[in-house]
Amino acid sequence: MAKGKVRVPVTLGGTQDYLSLLNGILKLTAVEIDVLAAFLDVDPFICATKKGRRIVAEKLGMKNVAVLNNYVKSLKDKGIIYKDQFGSYKYIDIVSPRMELESIEFTISDLPE
Repeated sequence: MAKGKVRVPVTLGGTQDYLSLLNGILKLTAVEIDVLAAFLDVDPFICATKKGRRIVAEKLGMKNVAVLNNYVKSLKDKGIIYKDQFGSYKYIDIVSPRMELESIEFTISDLPE
């Protein structure tokens, strides 16, 4: 098989679409995608602040913040968010792009890189 690069243009309707596009890599459940998208909409740089948790739990119709905390733990366990040196949760770079996404580039090869 020949090695090559393929650029695929994308049209996204928002954060939810972007995360769904990446989910083949991220391996998140539908609810985890909803939670992550809601957190990104609240703050694209810092995840799961006390205020952010209240907003997201209410937005997603969860009984209380304790239910949401289970999903925060799951996102942390899957490596989607992490604690920085100051104790704040941050997103990995791929889930919080710093620019408008126009396309995604795939490298195709018969050997793992």
